[in-house]
Amino acid sequence: MASTEILPANAAGRSKGSDDKGFHHDAGQKHKSALECLCLVAAHHAHAITVDEIVRDNALSDQAVDYDGLVHCARKAGFKARLVHLDWEGLTQIGKAVPAIVRLKTGASLVLARVAADNGAPLGVLLHDPNAAEGAELFVDWLRFQEIWTGELVLVRRNYDLKDEEQPFSLSLIAALIFRERRLARDIAICALILSLIALAPILYYQLMMSKVITYRAMDTFTVLSVGLLVFIVFETIFGFLRSYMLQILTSRVDVRLSEYMFDRMLALPIDFYERTEVGGVMFQVNEMWKIRSFLTGQLFGTVLDSMTLLFFLPVMFAFSPLLTFIVLGFCGLIVVWLVAMLPTFREATGRVIEAQTARGSFLYQTVAGMRTVKSLALESRQRREWDILVARVAKTLDRQAKIAAIVQTGVRPLERLAVVGSYGVGVYMALVTNDPAYTGSLFAFLLLSQRVAGPLMQMAQLITQGDEARAAVGVVSKFLNQPREEGIGDGGVRKPLVGHVEFSQVRFTYKGALSPAIDDVSFEIPVGMTLGVVGRSGSGKTTLTRLLQRLHSEYEGLIKIDGVDVREYNVAHLRRNLGVVLQENFLFRGTIRENIMAAKPNATFDDVVRAARLSGAEEFIDRLPRGYDTYIYEGSPNLSGGQRQRLAIARCMILDPKILIFDEATSALDPDSESIVNDNIRKIAKGRTVIVISHRLSSLVNSDAILVLERGKVLDVAPHRVLLERCEIYRGLWLQQNGHIEAAATNRAAARGASLV
Repeated sequence: MASTEILPANAAGRSKGSDDKGFHHDAGQKHKSALECLCLVAAHHAHAITVDEIVRDNALSDQAVDYDGLVHCARKAGFKARLVHLDWEGLTQIGKAVPAIVRLKTGASLVLARVAADNGAPLGVLLHDPNAAEGAELFVDWLRFQEIWTGELVLVRRNYDLKDEEQPFSLSLIAALIFRERRLARDIAICALILSLIALAPILYYQLMMSKVITYRAMDTFTVLSVGLLVFIVFETIFGFLRSYMLQILTSRVDVRLSEYMFDRMLALPIDFYERTEVGGVMFQVNEMWKIRSFLTGQLFGTVLDSMTLLFFLPVMFAFSPLLTFIVLGFCGLIVVWLVAMLPTFREATGRVIEAQTARGSFLYQTVAGMRTVKSLALESRQRREWDILVARVAKTLDRQAKIAAIVQTGVRPLERLAVVGSYGVGVYMALVTNDPAYTGSLFAFLLLSQRVAGPLMQMAQLITQGDEARAAVGVVSKFLNQPREEGIGDGGVRKPLVGHVEFSQVRFTYKGALSPAIDDVSFEIPVGMTLGVVGRSGSGKTTLTRLLQRLHSEYEGLIKIDGVDVREYNVAHLRRNLGVVLQENFLFRGTIRENIMAAKPNATFDDVVRAARLSGAEEFIDRLPRGYDTYIYEGSPNLSGGQRQRLAIARCMILDPKILIFDEATSALDPDSESIVNDNIRKIAKGRTVIVISHRLSSLVNSDAILVLERGKVLDVAPHRVLLERCEIYRGLWLQQNGHIEAAATNRAAARGASLV
């Protein structure tokens, strides 16, 4: 058979580092081979991805992952993946599920390309070794494969389903997340059904006690019924625990998926959304999501489960008395009519509460974030007065909502009482008319049944108002999360390494709501390794240039190319990882200095951290700190100076060794000594890189290879410092404004020397 003639591409000999079966299993590589195998499988599915990209995208500390981690990485890369344990029979049935990833007992991983069998008889497998030469294949007979295979297999295939983070936020999305746990929901439903059936036992116990035991004084029947009820109580306790426990597990899993969905959507929103949206409002909108989850997994799901009692109770009630049952259902229908009639008023009150709470949350965040300004300007009384007004407004809207809710409940309560008491009164009247003792016992049982049925029916009726609150919360959250996503977010796009050649060609860009363009017909070119300074008056478009280069905005006209490729063609994450950006104010995360430097490269070694700190000049002050690189940075980094924060920000971007560096007013807020240190470091790290330096201090740009002068979004000139002083009037004016006193002093000294010579 043809399959038996397959031979390994390297079967002629065994290279150093291979075992006796031909597998490369270097001790330093065998635990990393799982990710390499995933890359091979991804390439088979026409999806190019590298191990470094997987490590960065999943924030892995190193390349060694277990198979659960491998499944997570595969799913993150856009695949469907599952870990299975198979024997030979199962292996021969995977069919088109290959290529797959198999684990060897040595800890290494290989790609399973094909399974060979002859009429069901095992022959062997065709494997790919990620550490061997490209295209190397190896055929291993079944007996040898049994000796080295653990039985673990990761099945990987393309996922063409719409990802959760790509779906708009809605109630149906949360419901889909809940019912994705089909087995768990099924088990909860089974427990609820059993509990509903068991709930009949006490009622039947009471009815039989009245009609059989007391009437006929049957002690044996009393004993049997009592023992039977105790058995039912034990089962009710067990299934009640199982239902509560599994419901909590379901809620936790939904919380995890909702949190992941929410955070993915937040990260995918464009930067201009956050620049025009209050952070406090965003935080309030996010918190509204948990109200929706609570409604679905609590009120709605709980009511549905409790309503399963109706499947058993209503038929029994109809068997006792159809008339009394219709009376109970009729009053429940009146409750529904009352709630629907009050719904518009309640909805309007809920909307005002959400609006007032959003304003209060925004003001609270603004005050906390700006506490330094509040203290320095003694604004405590002003902020307290504004806070009191917002709190009073929230209290007023809540009072109105509570008043309407009280009116709603006041209307529900008598109807709920009449549903039970009214039907019971009619039943008593019929018992008196018929004078039937058996009917009296049944009437008592019907009373208990109606009480148990009325509860779920009331819950179902109240879902109308609770559901409207959830609907309002959905409107708030969807307004935030369903914003258009940032263009280019995802797995597609060019990922080739950047060299550093930048080109702007007739670029024009206007911010939303602006009347005039921020960038207007801008064209220039930055060769590889060049340092370009960018100057201009405030509002001339300096920062906008760098934002377009980072693809923070994609709605521009013209072309922006890096290494001949339009930046809109690059994968956004890949592009930004290869651009080192240092701003005037840089945010440092809460954590140690080491954690902040390696934020963009979680798998960085300590040597990488030290090298980045040395390049940025941060090593000088880090070594003088008592805990060195383990020094803790608090929120807002109050324990660091401005120059220290800037040098850490430079180190954080240098750890990725970017080919293009952008310094946007990186030294404008520093004292002269710190500015001198940072500028010296910039000159050192600029070697071999393309550097763009924006600064209003022209003295820091005189050594640039060229300086770009902008005015109202247009390019006035591009030339070295000396040339611009001669031919660019605006640049010369800016230079004289900042350095005129120095030149005047130099001229006076020269004149004085000339006079002394005369």
